[in-house]
Amino acid sequence: MNVWEEDRYPWLIKEKLFIKNWVLKLEKPFFGICLGHQLLGAALGASVIKSKKPEIGFKEISLSREVRLNNLLRNFSEDMLVLQGHSAEISYLSDKAVTVLASSGDCSIQALSYLNHAYSVQFHPEVDNETIEDWISIPKIKRDFDEAIGQKGISNMIEYQQKNRRSLIDGAKLIYENWLNLINKK
Repeated sequence: MNVWEEDRYPWLIKEKLFIKNWVLKLEKPFFGICLGHQLLGAALGASVIKSKKPEIGFKEISLSREVRLNNLLRNFSEDMLVLQGHSAEISYLSDKAVTVLASSGDCSIQALSYLNHAYSVQFHPEVDNETIEDWISIPKIKRDFDEAIGQKGISNMIEYQQKNRRSLIDGAKLIYENWLNLINKK
């Protein structure tokens, strides 16, 4: 599902309006993951487009210098790979209140903050023991993954997740706790 598929998923229209009102007008705390990241981008006036190349699997991200000031990804290990599973991305965001916190070779906006209350990540910090298996149990996702990385790539994803289970959970917990600390300061 993509943010522009409003004809197929009409609820996206209300979701975007809700996020726009919640974040821009009411200035309430928000945290978006993957589609939620793209929906926040759209609410902030960004272009969300089909990626040139889908990002699927565990990939590196680069933290920006602003991370030290922002703290959402504070103490996040730069050498830890994050789970990606998307073929759309925020491509252009001109709002001066937005700070790009992380990027990757294939996606220039992997994490962002808006003022001091809205945050989002393109990747999936919430990975647990069943995440990948749950994803590939959905025929469309399985086909997309097979096409992008093949069965060996899927096996490698599962193996990486199993070997790094503890650090992945710790990374998700760190991001969540950092977000709570940031919004509690408001």
